Amino acid sequence: MRIAALLVLLPSIAHADSGVSLDFGYMHSRVAVADETTVAGGVGRFAIGISFKRHFHAGAEAEEGWLSGTTALPDGAVARTESGVMSPLEGNMLALKTFAGVHANAGVLRIAADVAGGFRDTWVSSDLGPDVAGRKNEPLLELRTRLDLWLSQQMTVGVATSTDVLERRDVSVGLIFALQFAR
Repeated sequence: MRIAALLVLLPSIAHADSGVSLDFGYMHSRVAVADETTVAGGVGRFAIGISFKRHFHAGAEAEEGWLSGTTALPDGAVARTESGVMSPLEGNMLALKTFAGVHANAGVLRIAADVAGGFRDTWVSSDLGPDVAGRKNEPLLELRTRLDLWLSQQMTVGVATSTDVLERRDVSVGLIFALQFAR
């Protein structure tokens, strides 16, 4: 009952249709580092966006994080040292992107979809040595969705998902906190 009352009261929060936003997020990602190997990790995300003409937005972002996991591949892929032996993988990932998309407000909620393009660099070490795998300076093209809840006139918190259409094994899901500054 309290949630229903909160959802009735919150739509009165006024929010700007245009302005600048600063996003801070944590994404859980799975990134392809070789032909047969993907590694999961945690990624910090920072973005600067601009909303304009009521339903459009664009911006730039940087993601950086760690990758960690194990794998045992039968075909001699980078993570295997002996047949059937699990080998630890550790690494890092950096992605720089620009994005553009559309959004709509519905009371206290904002739903958005956008396309992001840029480059991703990964490097992975295993018991075989440092930097044994990773895609270096690879282009990316992500399709993304996001659902935000307006906490106040200047703050939102939301969830986001993305998938890379060039390397479909690269996927992310996470939480994003944003500060909104009206023009």
